[in-house]
Amino acid sequence: MLSRTLLIVEDDNLLRELLASACESRGFIVQTASTAADAKRAFSLLDFDGVVTDVELGRGLSGFDLAESLLKESPETGVIFLTRLPDSRFAEYDPDGLPNGIAYLRKSALADLELLFAAIDAVLRGRAGVDFRHDQDANRPFAKLTAKQIRVLRLMSRGFSNAQIAEARGSSIKATEDTVRRACLAVGVDPQLLGNARTTAVSKFLSTSGISADD
Repeated sequence: MLSRTLLIVEDDNLLRELLASACESRGFIVQTASTAADAKRAFSLLDFDGVVTDVELGRGLSGFDLAESLLKESPETGVIFLTRLPDSRFAEYDPDGLPNGIAYLRKSALADLELLFAAIDAVLRGRAGVDFRHDQDANRPFAKLTAKQIRVLRLMSRGFSNAQIAEARGSSIKATEDTVRRACLAVGVDPQLLGNARTTAVSKFLSTSGISADD
């Protein structure tokens, strides 16, 4: 069987090289890129069988944007997202917009790389299933947070007051206060907690969701 080709897109230098080395040891022909722009250039030069990409790639296009662009050119390319984000909502991306037949793996859920190799093989064979869709796992971190609550928690993490959140979202102070209260409860923080419930909720949200206050 001819060796299959993979493009690995990861902005963390060490992880990118580790993934490349591991995949090469499994017989893949591998090229790497640290940004979506570099990945698109590499893709224009070689017809890759699959792409393993992080979602967060620094400034510029995200992994979701990259996958959408590459699949327009080559719909048969297998796509494996390898990310710290529990699901696409944390990158402000509509889950319904993700391509069919992909794998979505959380880095923290990989005890070793065997799951990644299995996901790559399944995607390239057109046999990807729910075992490789961590974004659809009912037990994923903060699965019950609504999109509105996620947006409000992100604004809270950036230091926005309730008044500023209301202004940014075009809602009333009262409605914002209710959303903040519900968001705190959704991440397991009592809004009436002595001290600063907002700080506790934001800290728990950031540490568990995998996003940073700068995202």
